[in-house]
Amino acid sequence: MNPATIEYIRSLKPAPHADGRALVRQGIELGNSFEAPLTRYEGYKNHMEFKKAYQREGKIYWTLLMGLATMEDEVAAVKRIDEFQKRTGFKLGSMLHIPSGNVALPREYRENAPKTTSFMLDGLDDWMALRNAAPIDISLNDHHLVCPNSIETTVNALKAGAVRVGSFGQFLWDYPGFTDHVKRYSDMVTSLGVMASKRDDMFAVETYLDDSFPGYFMDCASYVGYALIEHYICTRLCGARYVISFGGLLSEGHTRIAVALALHELMGTEEQPVLTYINGSTNMQWDHDIDGNYGFAAQEMLLEICAEKKFHMSLGINPVSITEKIAVPTLQELLNIYACGKRVEEKADEWMPLIDWTPIIHMKDVMVQEAKRYFRNAMTAFEEAGIDTGDPLEMLLMLKKFAPQRLESAFHSSTVDGKQSEVTPFYPTVLGRQTNQMRDEIVTELKAEGLAGSLTGKQIVVASGDAHAYGLMLVDGVLREMGAETVNIGVDMDPVDVLDAADEDGTPYLGVSCHNGQALDYGRQLKQLAAERGREYVIFMGGKLNTILPGDAEPTEVGPLLCDMGIQADNDLKTTVALIARHGR
Repeated sequence: MNPATIEYIRSLKPAPHADGRALVRQGIELGNSFEAPLTRYEGYKNHMEFKKAYQREGKIYWTLLMGLATMEDEVAAVKRIDEFQKRTGFKLGSMLHIPSGNVALPREYRENAPKTTSFMLDGLDDWMALRNAAPIDISLNDHHLVCPNSIETTVNALKAGAVRVGSFGQFLWDYPGFTDHVKRYSDMVTSLGVMASKRDDMFAVETYLDDSFPGYFMDCASYVGYALIEHYICTRLCGARYVISFGGLLSEGHTRIAVALALHELMGTEEQPVLTYINGSTNMQWDHDIDGNYGFAAQEMLLEICAEKKFHMSLGINPVSITEKIAVPTLQELLNIYACGKRVEEKADEWMPLIDWTPIIHMKDVMVQEAKRYFRNAMTAFEEAGIDTGDPLEMLLMLKKFAPQRLESAFHSSTVDGKQSEVTPFYPTVLGRQTNQMRDEIVTELKAEGLAGSLTGKQIVVASGDAHAYGLMLVDGVLREMGAETVNIGVDMDPVDVLDAADEDGTPYLGVSCHNGQALDYGRQLKQLAAERGREYVIFMGGKLNTILPGDAEPTEVGPLLCDMGIQADNDLKTTVALIARHGR
């Protein structure tokens, strides 16, 4: 093991804190104080029994993910989905609801938080409204189990019969204005205890791997290996069930299926399949002529359907709208892609004899071997560095401070000994490779326009306003290639954090990547704080710059509104580089 890695992990050991084991017991006691309804599906003891029946019979389990502007919109949409099912004969496995990120905050923090695009939940009646909208089992993942308000959101989700509560991997996210990490992760561990109390009824903690450390990784093998760390904390230390969804950042069919097979082999059991669903990928979608995205989605779903019929992994499918890359989808767009997938399913049996699964099985075997090695390396290093690996709170507090890219290189077999710094992937993650390719293409174009070295001597603060990392990595890489000294302060940064970093380093240049619908509020707060400080900043923003405006139910592109405020927001890095290069300082 690289001594530098051990020393780094020692520096992450948290200060003395409450006993995480005791917090789990408190959560179990709280969970035992109330009942949770088991399922809306007749003929099954609980939702897991329904899902396992589909697994045995080779049926395909479908989910839909939705987060509309208001509770009224969300409930009405679920009723329309139910009508669609009755009309077509299709049957959803579950409905995944995505509320506003402000649900994650205690009430006293919500007023000053940037507004997001989804509906609010405020009291148990709202959670129950989702359950009662239609006879479809629900799941509540985003902004529930791991957030500052986790005990309330987890308890309410279970009382409303949410068969899965998550998302574990989002413990890496930050929330505006809330900085008491010890309280937050103590409450998360208590919430995991609440989930453990419902273990016998098959309620499960869900993760979405792409929202956590794997969203930064370059290798699919370490993507799988990281899941073993979450599985260990959730099942071994907290006694709760753990299930996995994944896939939005993986767009190559063979690696998508190999990852599913590896996760299934490493963590699935006959009693409980570990896979929930594979998410439709978005990083290969067009943002023009969007009907063409049906072609990509249909072939992706066909391979996944055939893989489930072959291997019986309980791999559900969560299709994403063809508009996902550019805007939050409408209900009709969700129904369209769901119908597309169901029609693909009708013909899947004809394709089964034509597929040679041997290369994918080989990939799976390599991923399983390397994932085990990654997990062993991690646990050995944690213990050698003095981390109490039997305490879930200590593990979470330590992981929260771990630099995401370093978490891969510290334990990957190609870099664990410290002899090389960059991971050599067995099977590269597509988005990581695409980010590097896009960076190189933009840099080549900038050099051709005579802008090589044009940012030399300029210091630029860069950040992400949410948990998405690759856009930030792209911006950081391009600016550095142009000669800038970048100060990358990471993801989930509040506007005040960005300005504080710029002030600390004495630079007027700052850039923010946004993707969660908060762009307009974020820009306003940046400008307001800048005015209060009496300073002039050169601000640029990029990513998915949309927001639900008052009176609208769907997001609007707000780049022009941000430009009107004096923020460079045309989402073109070449223009940004030229702008900064022309600036006097």
